Amino acid sequence: MINTVGELLAKAAEKQAELIKKSTFEEMEEDYKLIKECETQSDVEIAKIYEELNISFITPFDREDIHSLCETVDDTLDFINSTSKRILLFRPKQIPDVSVRMTEIISECCNAINISLHELKTVNKKPATALKQCELLHDLEQEADEIYENFVKKLFEEETDNKEIIKNKEIIQHMERTTDMAKHVGKIIKTIIVKYA
Repeated sequence: MINTVGELLAKAAEKQAELIKKSTFEEMEEDYKLIKECETQSDVEIAKIYEELNISFITPFDREDIHSLCETVDDTLDFINSTSKRILLFRPKQIPDVSVRMTEIISECCNAINISLHELKTVNKKPATALKQCELLHDLEQEADEIYENFVKKLFEEETDNKEIIKNKEIIQHMERTTDMAKHVGKIIKTIIVKYA
């Protein structure tokens, strides 16, 4: 079930990367519907996992680790959903150029999480692939931090419309927080690897 959640996360991130490149808010709305659908399906899958945890005597990993992993993956998907929703609600005059790279980073993060989640079933025998993905999450989050900091500096130097400053800062900040959450997923996966590899 956790693999399904990883796949939904990766799909939502890919849709967000497509959404940001659309030329009209109406086109973006179509992609947002698919992101929201992924988020809703993920909630259903996570509820099933929690239900299974409650009735299972033996679990593949520590219950708390499974719970933390589900929670942070869900939070990452929630951030993707809420960022996309903000774009449609705020309707900035111009979508910041950096948002293209930021959504690419988010998509790369979510693909890394998806790969790691699929690798958990064999992590006790071969943890290298999952560990490599966790390192990638760390590197991508650092790149996103740097992009965000440079963007905010430039935004305050060049933008004169206060409303646009607020809109664009919040959108890019939310994207950066998505990568923070993805990095946190990586830390939980690393904890599981240390315990079971």
